[in-house]
Amino acid sequence: MSDEAPHEAQGNKRNNRKRKKSFLKNARKYAKKGHYGRGSHIEADTYQYFVRIMETYREGFDNDEDKANFVNNVFEQTENTEVNCSCNQVGCRVVEMLIPFANDSVLERFMKAFSDDIRPICSDRFATHVLEALVTQSTQRSLKTDLPDKTKEMYKAFTIKISKFLLNNMEDFIWDTYGNHVIRTCLLNLALLPKEDDKKPQQKKNTEIKEEEEKNTDVPEYYSEIIKDYAERLIVWPQFKELCSSELTSGFLQILLKTLRKVDKKLLRKYLEKFLEDLFAPENNKNIDNPDSFPQVFLSKPAMMILEMALQVAKSKMFTQIYVKCFSGKLVKLAKTRNTNFAVQKLLNHCNDKAEFEAMFDELADSFLEIVEAGHSGVILSLGQSCKRLSAKQGNYVQSIMKCFGCEQEDQSHHLIICLSRLTSLEKMKGTSNENLQKEKLNLHGTLILQLMLEFNKPIKIVNGILNTDINDLKNLFSNSMGSHIVDSYVKSAFVGEKSREKLVRKMKGTYQELASSKFGSRCFEALWNAANLKSRLAIMDELLYKDGAWSNSDHGKIISNKINFILYKRSKEEWKNNLNKTTDKTKEMFADVLK
Repeated sequence: MSDEAPHEAQGNKRNNRKRKKSFLKNARKYAKKGHYGRGSHIEADTYQYFVRIMETYREGFDNDEDKANFVNNVFEQTENTEVNCSCNQVGCRVVEMLIPFANDSVLERFMKAFSDDIRPICSDRFATHVLEALVTQSTQRSLKTDLPDKTKEMYKAFTIKISKFLLNNMEDFIWDTYGNHVIRTCLLNLALLPKEDDKKPQQKKNTEIKEEEEKNTDVPEYYSEIIKDYAERLIVWPQFKELCSSELTSGFLQILLKTLRKVDKKLLRKYLEKFLEDLFAPENNKNIDNPDSFPQVFLSKPAMMILEMALQVAKSKMFTQIYVKCFSGKLVKLAKTRNTNFAVQKLLNHCNDKAEFEAMFDELADSFLEIVEAGHSGVILSLGQSCKRLSAKQGNYVQSIMKCFGCEQEDQSHHLIICLSRLTSLEKMKGTSNENLQKEKLNLHGTLILQLMLEFNKPIKIVNGILNTDINDLKNLFSNSMGSHIVDSYVKSAFVGEKSREKLVRKMKGTYQELASSKFGSRCFEALWNAANLKSRLAIMDELLYKDGAWSNSDHGKIISNKINFILYKRSKEEWKNNLNKTTDKTKEMFADVLK
């Protein structure tokens, strides 16, 4: 679960676009009824103007100059009404959207207007969005090297003013939904950490990558001191325990832990020790030694979220203490329980000690089937990812997977590929047809585990499983949206040998026309083509020649035809070979320069 609870989740581009269309549709609908957005009142003309602005912005601009002129024109219309526009549902959406592109004079105007009326703004359901955007821009611009010192000082002063105002009035705002989120935004910006805008896995992954890049970014002392002030004041609060029992304040504490990891490791340790003693596994817990009961932390969702963040930020010694007191001896039960299996995944994902991980693995090794049947295959995936990351227990993992799906016998190993893709045991799959495998909704975790095991140091059992799978089943699997990625891992893995790659290229003979003409099959065609040697490529081309109109006229077939230069091959085989050799030589030269 996300360690942050943003006001409104922002999706990927596709979902973002749908959300905006829905918002605009509703905005137009309510305008017809004479309702001009929730929050503060704005005139009908202004409301319609803002709706048109959103429509125009969504359509995009030809160049940056057009975009800058557009933004400046919009902000001219908000002069002397900055706060009122920001407190309106539609007005706030427009201002928040355009703030990152505003010039310094516009931001100065908004910062002054907000500073003059800061208390009510900090708990306004709409204006807080704009305030967060302003704090983000002021912090970022205060550290820009290409701005005049006076301008940077203006931005720095605004960031400090808002952060300290919220610090000095924390009792009022930490329990307020909107004020709480503004404090979180201030802390993240003070620590120069990115804001996580989404709960989607890819967004989380991107945020983690960005955090890694910014770990070494030095935080100015005047910003880090404010974070320390927050932490030092909170830890002695009489209501500190109450902060851990509410999802709103739990989310704030998670952000605080993230920022302390960046600015003060000693204070972070102090917090983690307090959490461990008072929240995670207090000594006065009567059930602490009972193997059938959970430590106290797992009985509260807000507390569990703090535990997950603690695992993410803890140093090795503290990580071990949390593992021993909260997880050791209870991993199987926690992995099988709906509310606690995510904490087990966090534990596995952030364990960096090989011996410690091996103990975790041994505890879970015989319970793969129970965990999968409980519907928590994410635990099995996390376990495999840690096997790969730490180069530990990889053979045992493969063996446990084969046993879990009833494919441990040598003559059954070829069934594993389809069983794992469906996340269904061989026994349960008996009598199931694979004819419509390409249209079937396969299991995401199952296909990811397959890809993962191909990247293990010795993936021979999985390689042989694929090579021994029926060719029609493979063709259908590789033409599936999820199954198509298995080929990528097979041909790109550093531990799958060249001979094994060539074996798969040869095995798929007779299926290349069908692969080339389908959406996901064409991806696999390309991966296999890139892995094939000249002899195999010639064989593929000869296969494609037979009734070539059937595949090369399809939408995806046309793309493949262009990529492999099929028209040239039909005209002159020799010229095609010469052209291919030239391309190969150029690629070798390019990589030779890189390797120098």
